[in-house]
Amino acid sequence: MLFDTKPKTRRADLFDFEEEFSRLSRLINDSLTRLIVVRGLRRTGKTSLVLTTLNELGVPYVFIDVREVVRSRRGLYEVLSRALSDFLRRYSLRKALLNSIIKALSGVRGVRVHGVEVSLNWGRDRPLLTELFREFDGVSSSVGVGFVIVIDEAQRLGGSLGIEVWSAVAHAYDFLGNIKFIISGSEMGVLNSILNNPESPLFGRAYAEVITERLSREKSLEFLQRGFSEVGVEVDEGELNEVVDRLDGVIGWLTYYGYSRSVGGRDLTSIFNDAINLAREELENFLKLRVSRRYRVVLKLLASGVREWGLLKRRLEDYEGSPISDRVLHDILTALKMHSIINEELEFTDPIVKEAAREL
Repeated sequence: MLFDTKPKTRRADLFDFEEEFSRLSRLINDSLTRLIVVRGLRRTGKTSLVLTTLNELGVPYVFIDVREVVRSRRGLYEVLSRALSDFLRRYSLRKALLNSIIKALSGVRGVRVHGVEVSLNWGRDRPLLTELFREFDGVSSSVGVGFVIVIDEAQRLGGSLGIEVWSAVAHAYDFLGNIKFIISGSEMGVLNSILNNPESPLFGRAYAEVITERLSREKSLEFLQRGFSEVGVEVDEGELNEVVDRLDGVIGWLTYYGYSRSVGGRDLTSIFNDAINLAREELENFLKLRVSRRYRVVLKLLASGVREWGLLKRRLEDYEGSPISDRVLHDILTALKMHSIINEELEFTDPIVKEAAREL
């Protein structure tokens, strides 16, 4: 149903993605396309688009979810273990495919398979990612079925772990012909540094893009009206218009509101307060990785409407109690843009995140 807060997996539940669905379907079926990038702002339906398209096409896929920040090799291999276990459970009824994959994985150093549970050693005898990709490529060739490896919210893989993952993807791109990759991401600047930075292992590899967008005001209203109709709940038109005005076409927040309003029977104020608290928690997680408290001050200033460079710098200097260089402010704003918290006009890309920034 439209108001299901989990990522969608059926086309009937995917609202207003006809063009994106068709393009992604063509790219997945195109034998020449090896790397697909699905990008868009947070909560604009990237994961739902990818999962729905793959399920509708019936293409076997491994879904590597790195929405949680992976900071260690142990964390990375735990994520990979879950992804491979989910893969085996998903295709447990396709016996020939299942048995081929289990046999292939069982022969890799550092991999243990118990039924449909996969455990990867993350220590000295850990399996290399290139080995895992090679086994999937081999099974794909033997059973005559293409595989897709999905890395969701790819920008979370940074530092030495990121280099390890992207080097393995680059190797598979160059030498393995039966698997392809879908990389999704919402932090545009970080994603661009993975794909187009000369120092990145993936630099120079051709890729195709699918972009998710906000809903128009008309489509936002249609989404809410259809969603409430599905669950048999009537909501005042004035409230719907207020919600559309405040959520600015971000389908993830529209879904959150629709679910909370129809299932929980909650009032509009409490729903928005909870959404703001959720967004504030995400901002706090971002700020934990920044030593300087200046980021917090700049976010609050931007949320209060201070966007002119000179005024922003003076307000930050007032907080510091001393002059700061232009470079300091430039680096803070660049980081916020890289992570798609603000755009080039120094406006917040998400209206709820803006509200959350006021309360930091």
